[in-house]
Amino acid sequence: MTTKRAARARTLAAVLLLACAGAAFAQVKLSPQEEAGKRIYLEGVSPSGTPLQALVGLQGTAVEGTSLPCGNCHGADGTGRPEGAIRPANIVWRELTKSYGHRHDNGREHGPFTEQSFAELLTYGKDPAGNKLDPTMPRYIMSHKDMADLVAYLKRIEADLDPGIGQDRLRIGTLLPSKGRLAELGQAMSGILRSRAEAINAGGGLFGRKIELVAAEFSEDRDAALANLGKLLREQDVFAVVSPFTVGVETEISAAAEKERVPMVGPFTLFPDSTLAINRYTFYLLSGLRDQGRALARFAAVSLKLSNPEVGLVYPEADGYAEVAKAVEETLQERGWNRVRRANYPPQRLPVERVVAELQQKGVQVIFFFGSEADLAAFGKQVRDAIWSPYLLAPGPKVARAALDLPTTFGDRVYLAYPTLPEDVTAHGSASLSGLQQKSKLSNRHQPAQISAYASMLVLEEGVKRAGRDLSRAKFLGSLENLYGFETGVTPGIYFGPNRRIGALGAHIVSV
Repeated sequence: MTTKRAARARTLAAVLLLACAGAAFAQVKLSPQEEAGKRIYLEGVSPSGTPLQALVGLQGTAVEGTSLPCGNCHGADGTGRPEGAIRPANIVWRELTKSYGHRHDNGREHGPFTEQSFAELLTYGKDPAGNKLDPTMPRYIMSHKDMADLVAYLKRIEADLDPGIGQDRLRIGTLLPSKGRLAELGQAMSGILRSRAEAINAGGGLFGRKIELVAAEFSEDRDAALANLGKLLREQDVFAVVSPFTVGVETEISAAAEKERVPMVGPFTLFPDSTLAINRYTFYLLSGLRDQGRALARFAAVSLKLSNPEVGLVYPEADGYAEVAKAVEETLQERGWNRVRRANYPPQRLPVERVVAELQQKGVQVIFFFGSEADLAAFGKQVRDAIWSPYLLAPGPKVARAALDLPTTFGDRVYLAYPTLPEDVTAHGSASLSGLQQKSKLSNRHQPAQISAYASMLVLEEGVKRAGRDLSRAKFLGSLENLYGFETGVTPGIYFGPNRRIGALGAHIVSV
């Protein structure tokens, strides 16, 4: 073979390899009607807005369709999974419409289904021959449109697998910075994610599927970051996204996950949004600044033994901070503290002399501070020079080092809120994380980010394990919603639920 022919052969082989890899994760595009039917099948929810009801047992007890979706028993692929003495049927349309009909294990026989007879089966619990089904099989009350949508989906269910699920691969995405001032932090998170994925794969993967991690670039340019995320969600065939860096674009990234129906586990951010309507597909591990601010406000109102004092709220005019200030103010007002003064300022441009002078002149006794470490250091020095000693409460993850170096003027009047404490880290958790750090040649810099990445990967891994080999996004979401007190070894226990998307709510208050 000549050199040129050999080169062409190698190029062709590479192209074929890439084509095969892409085919392994190829997904059939569903029509809007089929998408609607898929939601009915997997979730028991009607996109048309018509309530779905299931009738169960001999008495026909009515329950919400969401509690008994078809996919629970018949599986994401429609082939049915025996559970104890119950053997759900294969309801793939090709199977239902076999020309020679069906003979079941209990002796029941009937001819092939049509769309009409299948609708009668779901509605009345009778097969095409008029035989009654076992009472464990629910009957459903749904509109003609919903029934047509469901049938349309069953005709395509064999070809419909969620993106990222291959026979021996599970493709997981992430969004991390690898350039600019955030590069070191992004590399620390990426190192932990990749090392953990390698450890999972070395153990045989998850139900025989090895993790394939796909990283998109987080850019400090907002539009570029969102464009890169969009490509990751729409073009890279990822099953889910783990530990993405979302600072500054939390709302947009969560909305994108909802729109594309891609589960997102453990976004790294100060502003987790617990609004269920926005975050159905997004699962945060720890509380953010809003919850930390609320915890500080509750602590101050109960523990400082002050009667409706003058309060100062100091925070930058950046995304999310006005909502934090509002949460603090509302929490204080609920407890009778309604004399709150806001001192907001352009980011990194705290007019420290003016702010301190104004707050001191107004007789402020308690300061809630949400600025940066540099801002707090300058604020502390100005308070010292003003010979003033207010209480100061702040989120520990933002200002811990500066808080430890505050002038003695503050005495024992400084309190910090933390979503986690050192005692949340177990010996096993510490050893496991340390092993991944050593493998990736990482230092302890950016420890909170590394902990977040590690814990997020553990939660994703647990969700996939609970969903089983018959994996789908719907089953994965369901398994995450049923996590109750899951121990990562590096965080408090993680609790999710249908109406809860922050795993460890609240914060601990520590005196400095």
